[in-house]
Formats: sequence, C-alpha cells, structure tokens
Amino acid sequence: MLARLLFFLALLALLAPLPAAAQSLAGSWALEVGGATMFRFDIAQADNGEWHATWSRPNRFGIEGKRFRKVSGPVQQVQEMTAIPLDTDNAIEVSFDDPRPKAIPDIFDVRLIDADTAQLTYVGTGLAPFMLHRVAPGAPIGPWDPGLVYGAEVGPSDTDAASPPAANDRPPVDTAPVDPNTFELPPGAPVGR
Repeated sequence: MLARLLFFLALLALLAPLPAAAQSLAGSWALEVGGATMFRFDIAQADNGEWHATWSRPNRFGIEGKRFRKVSGPVQQVQEMTAIPLDTDNAIEVSFDDPRPKAIPDIFDVRLIDADTAQLTYVGTGLAPFMLHRVAPGAPIGPWDPGLVYGAEVGPSDTDAASPPAANDRPPVDTAPVDPNTFELPPGAPVGR
C-alpha cells in the first residue's frame, strides 16, 4: 500500500506544472500583426548568464501606432549589440544597430508575461507595447505584401496609394555588420531608456 502511495505521489510530482522560476525568455518569439509575422526574436542565455539575441525582420518597414506599412523582404537577421538584464530575470533590454546614416540603435525591452507570451516595448518611439508569442526556433516570418497595411486599426483609407509614408520608414540597407567594440553613438544621441 505504501509503495502504491509513493508511486502515485511521484507521478503527481512529474505531472505538476513547472514553477514560474522555470519560465524563461530564452527561445524564439514572434510579433504577428494582421495575419503576418513581422519580427522574430531569437533569445538565448549563455552559461555565464550573458544574454544574446538575433532580430529577424523585413528589409524595409514603417510603423505607425500598431500598423505596419511598406513591409518588404528579404528577411534580415541582425545580431544584438548589447543585451542587458533589467529588474528581474524575466526582462532584458536589447539593442540592435541601425546602419542608416546618423541613425541611433533600435532598442527593445522584452518582458516575460507567461511561458508563451512576452511584451515588447520599442524604446524611445512612443509606440504602445506589442505582444510576442513563443514560436518554434527558425519559424518563418512574413509573408508580406508591400502594398498592404498590417494592423488592427486598418481602415479603407489606409490602403490608399496617396497615404503619407510612415514616419520611420526604413530604406533597404546593405552594409557590413557593426563591431560592438568600436561602435560610437553620434553626440547627443539618446542611450537606453
């Protein structure tokens, strides 16, 4: 009888959900808007505790509020310049180089909400946070149609060809990667939060 009880208790322990401490930002996270995946962040933590991230994104895009316009490929993968833990083990700030002339780095705060959801804040843009969802490593991003506007607030006038361009349209860039050891911000550029 005691053996059966111990077996039953061991089985329950194996089937119990993992504690919140076992949840981690490590993994692949997708930003899906209007039926298309705009970004994927692949986040890993090394044995020494350092965080690393790769941002898979369209070659060109513009963001207005929760709307993405002029989205086109090919997919670019950008390695982080810095990845800094924030107030808990479940939040990091990640910066990525923006190779456009005189551009400042793209900085994101990524905060774990639960095992399959994280919040993404595009620092310094004034945009409301986006929700990320955990996906399989290497999950594809796209598909995109540069003539469409992707987002929840899309209205008939948003698809009009005469619409003004998004404030932060990104032209395609073809430059060599930036060495984080020699990178310098222009004087007066905002840093971090």
